[in-house]
Amino acid sequence: MQIHTPLGMRDLIKDEVQKKEALKNRIESVFSAYGYQEVIAPTIEFLESYQKAFSNLQVEQMYKFFDAQSQILALRMDMTVPIARICASKYKDALPPYRFRYCSNVFKVRESFAGRRSEVTDCGVELIGLDDQSDLEVITCALDTMAAFGMDHYTLEIGNSSFFKVACQCAQIPEEKREELAYKIDQKSLVDLQALLHAMKLDPKVCAFFEKLPLLNGGAEVLEEALRISFDPQLQSIVQGLQDLYQNLQQLGYKDHISFDFGKVPHLDYYTGILFEGFVEGVGVSVLSGGRYDSLLEKFGRDLPACGFSVKLDYLLESLKTPSKKILRLYYPQNKQLEAYQKAQILRQEHEVSLIPCQAQEIRIEEDSL
Repeated sequence: MQIHTPLGMRDLIKDEVQKKEALKNRIESVFSAYGYQEVIAPTIEFLESYQKAFSNLQVEQMYKFFDAQSQILALRMDMTVPIARICASKYKDALPPYRFRYCSNVFKVRESFAGRRSEVTDCGVELIGLDDQSDLEVITCALDTMAAFGMDHYTLEIGNSSFFKVACQCAQIPEEKREELAYKIDQKSLVDLQALLHAMKLDPKVCAFFEKLPLLNGGAEVLEEALRISFDPQLQSIVQGLQDLYQNLQQLGYKDHISFDFGKVPHLDYYTGILFEGFVEGVGVSVLSGGRYDSLLEKFGRDLPACGFSVKLDYLLESLKTPSKKILRLYYPQNKQLEAYQKAQILRQEHEVSLIPCQAQEIRIEEDSL
């Protein structure tokens, strides 16, 4: 008999449950304040839905099984694809924009030695039907969400996937080389990157551009450097868009929590513009991620622009303090049980506290905390 969980899974008990529930409530309060409405999708989707969304889907990372009709099903690996499906079906006759929020468990097979979880809770939003002029709304929502974590030190790193894509187009880099180039930039493999660029025999200005991308991260000063190395007006326009975004964020009071990273180039077939990741002190991975994905909805029959993000709640738990919760213990002798329960009903209604009846020699109330 197995009395432990499968690899990548874990139980949450006591303090962990309290921290997760309190964090979830704070995050959902932010989403609600921005006007996002909750949607709930099934835990199980057709594998075909994900294959339609991602051209390079790694199916080995999904939990798969068959239904009674021998169709391949999968546990959802994210919430963006189910929401895209919902837009194409339940909202096909409704006018956009749509503002959706969710808080659901998602599943992805992780290597056992990586220490990452195969089941995590995603809380996120999707703004569908508005172009990149709405990026500011999504970014401020992400920053307010990170503020709701209750931690002093947090940073949102912003990049733009179009910066790399446009550079490849302008430099006429073949499609088969772009994935390899993107990987080496994302992994900051500088020696391998230089060797690849040298082998492609590109213009020196283009080589210098791609060589600098992995290290082009930091505060607002990197925007000036990005503008300087941009070898085409289209690239300059992208940087100027980020400069405008930064000025707006600065005026809204978010300056101290913003940085930029032009080396963010993953998911070339998914993101179509801005992309960002949120980091907090004490956690070694990003706890929030998102971006613009204007091409995804078209694959489900709705050609609509979209932008969103999600928070991985489980990655934050170890860095959060357990919320204090005051409870009352109502002690009573056995022959006063009914009287004690009547008093407990009144106290719960009047004070909105947790109240635990306990047997004792006399009736009394004591405060405690969990």
